[in-house]
Amino acid sequence: MINPNDSIRFTNVVSSKYSFHYSEFKEVMQNFIESVVRCDASVNGPLFYSINNVPKDEMVSAEFFIPVEEDQINGTGGMKFHSYFCVEDMISICLYQNFQQQTEVAYALLLEYVAQNQLKQVTPIFHVITGDETLQYVYIKMGVGQKNLEELWK
Repeated sequence: MINPNDSIRFTNVVSSKYSFHYSEFKEVMQNFIESVVRCDASVNGPLFYSINNVPKDEMVSAEFFIPVEEDQINGTGGMKFHSYFCVEDMISICLYQNFQQQTEVAYALLLEYVAQNQLKQVTPIFHVITGDETLQYVYIKMGVGQKNLEELWK
């Protein structure tokens, strides 16, 4: 089921951009987490990431984010610090199992919702990883906006 009223809102977020082959995803994510830990940062929220391209050539451009307790970080080693990270006007869907197979289905459902409701995608697709040891789940989120009136009349 699509949630039409979602957002991402966190304070004190550390992020880093990566370009990698899709098969290296877990290693890149682990590298990001280790980089945050090396900065002596205390994680204070879920890991989330954006996919910033359509990986047609199997190369992924992504940005990983994680909220931390500290209001400043020293020695970030190329990571960015955002005192506030906010994306409003998002639609989302939640996945509870078979993440790899269900992600494509979730993308299709979100894009179908965008088309049916005469919206346009205005952000990359975000994945928010959350849950605990007993139940992991992922929110797939996309920022949307109204199509221009000119586009509606075409």
